Amino acid sequence: MKKIFAIAVLAFSVMSGLSAQNTLTIHQKDGQQFSYGFGEKPVVTFTDNDLIVTTANENVKLTLALTSVEKFTFDSNETAVNDIKDNAQKASISLDEYSVYIANVKENAVVSLSSADGKQLQAFKAGADGTVSFSIADLPNGTYIISSENLSVKIQKK
Repeated sequence: MKKIFAIAVLAFSVMSGLSAQNTLTIHQKDGQQFSYGFGEKPVVTFTDNDLIVTTANENVKLTLALTSVEKFTFDSNETAVNDIKDNAQKASISLDEYSVYIANVKENAVVSLSSADGKQLQAFKAGADGTVSFSIADLPNGTYIISSENLSVKIQKK
């Protein structure tokens, strides 16, 4: 009986800890970060050379070279600043099935959306706050590249 109670307490403790974690963040070696809320139900898979993150509805798929990934973290909130190594801002990107959100690019920087074969489809200019957002809802399924001076990411829309 004591063993069953101990196992139940341990299971409750683990589940309580997991419920407090509501964000998966993938940190790249170059400082870029990709965050997914647990509500999006991100699924991380690996191939020989790539890390792939797919959301629950599989409308958005992010593929990163495995060699570029530094670590994963699970956060309940993002309120702290940790170890700023230099004054350079690192671009960050987050996305959902409808939109792309980019932060920490230079003011008026051009962010390009291109097809997998390199043809530029659209260009967006960052605002004074260094952010850009745009819709991907009307794009057909396929692979796309988002790039700027300090950002290059391949995404796949299903």
